[in-house]
Formats: sequence, structure tokens, C-alpha cells
Amino acid sequence: MAADQERWKLHRELSNGVLELDAEDLGRLLPLSPKRILLDRVVSVQPGLQAVARKAVTTGDVATPGRKCAFVFPSTTALVALEQLSLVILLSAEDPVERVDAAWRNRPTSGHAVMVEVESLEVEQEMAVPGLLDLRATRVGQTDAGTIFEGGASVGGEEFVRARWVMGAIEN
Repeated sequence: MAADQERWKLHRELSNGVLELDAEDLGRLLPLSPKRILLDRVVSVQPGLQAVARKAVTTGDVATPGRKCAFVFPSTTALVALEQLSLVILLSAEDPVERVDAAWRNRPTSGHAVMVEVESLEVEQEMAVPGLLDLRATRVGQTDAGTIFEGGASVGGEEFVRARWVMGAIEN
């Protein structure tokens, strides 16, 4: 218990075991370079169970085939953000000395989980205007391939993407 208290002393605890992580916390937790982290803030995380995050999407114009230059935030990018949120859920439950530090030492070919399968992906609409993207992920099960997650992304309360995916290890 003392190790957990020490580990999370820099994080804001919202209630019984629910934490909030900012960009600096995410930079320490995720085995990714800061430029690759898509999440701005994790609004709440229950280590090993579920998390909710926010991403301010303010990217400039992106060229889209068949259209004039216009802003587009593709669903594939939202899926990568959901993968990162899943990794937050998994790594936040790990022993930081053994697992998280090992993931950092061995990156980019570390043993941390990656998205190995997308079981379902529903795209309701295209995000065509910059705004605030709300992401959510919940751990729902386990298979031989890895940990199953469900979640999605919404913009201004409107559903953008819903998905079910598996986080696991890629064998070398």
C-alpha cells in the first residue's frame, strides 16, 4: 500500500482510487515520445479498469483526396488515441518499478501492450470542425490474444467513433 501511495503522490486523486493525469503524468507513464502522445489529459482513470480522456483537436488544414484543403480528424487517429488510453489503463495498474520502467528502458520494442486486433469499429460521422474530443475506454475481458476493451470518442456530446479492440503483445 505504501508503494501505491508513493507512486501516485504526484497525481490528483479524485475519489477512492480514481485518478486524474495531466500531460506531464502521461509523459512519465506512457513509453512513447511526447510528440506521439495524442491525449491531452486523462480526466479520470481507475487503474486496470477504465478511463476517460480529453483531446483538444486544433490541427491545421489537412488535405483530403477529392476535396479542397479542409480540417479533418480521421477515425484512425481517434483509434490510436483509444489505444493510448488503453495503455494508460493497463500501465497505471502495473508495478511502476518492474513493468513501467522496463517498458521505458526497452522502447520502442518494449513488451508493453499494443492494439493487436480491432473487433469492431463504427464511425458515426467525420470530425470536420476543430473541437474537444472526449475518449473513453473500459476493460471488458480477456482472451488468449490479450485484453479486450470497448470504448469510443465523442465530440460535443455527439458520437464520433465506437470500437471494441484487443490489446496484447506482438511476438518478435
